[in-house]
Parts: sequence; structure tokens; C-alpha cells
Amino acid sequence: MRRASKGVGIMAAFHQSNERLKRFFQWFTRRAFQDLQSRDWEVADYLSDLLARFARTEQMHRFRDREGRHLESVVEVLLEVEEVSGDPYKQRETFQQLGDYLLFMAGLFREYVQAKGFLGYYLIEGPRAYRKVWEVEKGLFSPSAKLFERLFRGFEFHAGALHYMRKTFFHEPSHDDPVGSWRRQVISLLN
Repeated sequence: MRRASKGVGIMAAFHQSNERLKRFFQWFTRRAFQDLQSRDWEVADYLSDLLARFARTEQMHRFRDREGRHLESVVEVLLEVEEVSGDPYKQRETFQQLGDYLLFMAGLFREYVQAKGFLGYYLIEGPRAYRKVWEVEKGLFSPSAKLFERLFRGFEFHAGALHYMRKTFFHEPSHDDPVGSWRRQVISLLN
């Protein structure tokens, strides 16, 4: 019984920490949206949640094939999602994760993605991924369909808002490990 209560305590602490992280990012995303003359707080809050989730690096790299092997590239993820085409819920989840990853990278690490030659590809595939999520949500008459419609239609703006936020409120990440550098910076600001 002690283990269960200890596990529950750890999960409660994690949830509390994640909520604190969301509030931390919420201030920055809402401020960036305000500076860029946007008042779409629902999207800003979605981005805050995305940033809090991706502060845990393993959340960024959740893509696996059916055998459980880690997928290394966006192309591999797209090929894998085609193979699970019979399960719309699995596809929806994968496309949301893909859209989130592409938005995160194209926004926060634009220079890195651009230097690798991926930015144009991310700006095409990101909206496409969110559009797929929107189509599923719309078919299910889900209230979140409108959010995903705005995410796919405004993908480039939202990536730009994240880029603006990072450039305005955070230091430049290292070019060798931009994600790790940014993560360490966020942790230091939270402490």
C-alpha cells in the first residue's frame, strides 16, 4: 500500500510541477501574442501546454513504429502513420504529436531547422498534420476541432510567435544542442 501512495505522491508532484511550468510559459506565450496583435488566448494556452510537455525531452521523441523502435525523421513518422491508416484515433494522435513537434522546432529553433534545410518542409507538413487532426475532430463533432483549424490555418504565424517569444524573452541556445540548451535555460529560470 505504501508504494501505491508513494506513486500517487510522485504523480501529484509531477502534475503540480507541470501546471507550474504551463503557467510559466503562459505568461510568455500570451505576451508574445499580445505583442504580435493576436488575442487568440486558446491557441496561446495550447502553445503553453505544448512547451510544458516538451520541456520533458522524451515527450518530443515519442514516435515509434509498430515494433516499438524509435523513428528518427518526419518522413519515417509519415510513412508509419500511413501503415496504421485503419485506426483513425491512432492517426489523430500521431498527427497531433507531429504537428506539435514541427511547430515547436519551426518556432523555437528556427535557425537550427533552417540551417539543416528543413524549415520549408516543416512549414508544409506542420499545417498538414494539424489539418488531419482537425478533420478527425470535425468528424467527431468535437469542440476542439476549431482549435486545430486555427492551428493549421495559422501554423506559420504561430511558429513565428514562438520564434519571437524565444528571441525576445530567452537567450540564444547553443548551436550544438539547441533543445538541451533551451531546456537548461528554462529550468534555471524556474528555480
